Amino acid sequence: MVGFRVSIVGAGSIGSALAACLGTAGGFAVEVIDPSEEALDRLLDLNLPVSLHHLGSHEPLANLLKQSDVTVAAVPERAVPAIARAAASAGTHFLDFSPLHADTRQALEPLAGERVVLNGCGVSPGLVENIASSLVARCAPVSELTIRVGSIPRLPTNRLGYGQIWDIDGLIDEYTMPCEALRGGERVHLAPLEGKEHVVLDGVTYEGFTTSRGLKDLAMFATAGVGNVTFKTLRYPGHLEHMQFLLDDLGLRNRRDMLRSLLLNGLPIIEEDELVMFLTARSARGARKLEASSSYRFRPSPALGPFNAMTSVAAGYAAGLLSLLRNGDLGERGFVAHHSVSGAGVLENPYFSPLLAA
Repeated sequence: MVGFRVSIVGAGSIGSALAACLGTAGGFAVEVIDPSEEALDRLLDLNLPVSLHHLGSHEPLANLLKQSDVTVAAVPERAVPAIARAAASAGTHFLDFSPLHADTRQALEPLAGERVVLNGCGVSPGLVENIASSLVARCAPVSELTIRVGSIPRLPTNRLGYGQIWDIDGLIDEYTMPCEALRGGERVHLAPLEGKEHVVLDGVTYEGFTTSRGLKDLAMFATAGVGNVTFKTLRYPGHLEHMQFLLDDLGLRNRRDMLRSLLLNGLPIIEEDELVMFLTARSARGARKLEASSSYRFRPSPALGPFNAMTSVAAGYAAGLLSLLRNGDLGERGFVAHHSVSGAGVLENPYFSPLLAA
């Protein structure tokens, strides 16, 4: 019996991690497609029960996808629209890990009339919206919500307390672009690297500050009656001051090429990382102020492959969504909002639960 057919376009870290999740789970027939033979060779070394296809320079991707049930775009943001157009041409379901930009939406809107479309299925946006919506539902009515997410080294060794964990270009965007937020129920933009605070989790102190690109769907919070929503990144104390020195004192905010080169060449690649989430919901019952929080700590699991926490969590969340899609739990068509998926089901899925630190 042929399993649910998944074509993963991209054999980088996230594509390989997702292939590892699905290939060993059963019920899926996984093919990984990439134009880089070197990337496919690295995946081949993992000895996964998946098929590999080297995409030729003149080979139409849409033709390869026509035999699939779902196309996964595990590629840099700039390449997502092309994969979306190929998936639309092939008529498959679609999943990606990037925020939904106008050109990608344009390609996917006709497809959503016939197939399920899952956008931004990484950590943030994606998983964090699912977890946040569960907290809001549990504590309703909520007037203020603060969402904090940090992908950090478990054992920091430099003054920045950081390293190469995820996409450097995405990191620079987070630190320099306007931050999406709600104020009084209205969508606004905040300056990045503001609103500094200190939080303590499990005896470890972190600093939080505003960053962009963390949330995809602010409308669902406004609909739920949440007036104020703020997204912040968590780092070790001192990180913010050093980044402000680079961006403002040295003027690298306007020299992205130089900043990118500096971070890529100066920061170590981190293999032992952890992903920390800390969410706080505030409300009022008459004159009484109430506050509820949820915190999660994720670490890599050798059982799910040689991938860091950030990559493993994103892949585990996507694998859980694909399992729901295979079972018919996400419907047959349309854009699926992350808050509409059962939060308990996400955290308990077998690709995800091994990553939750005790």
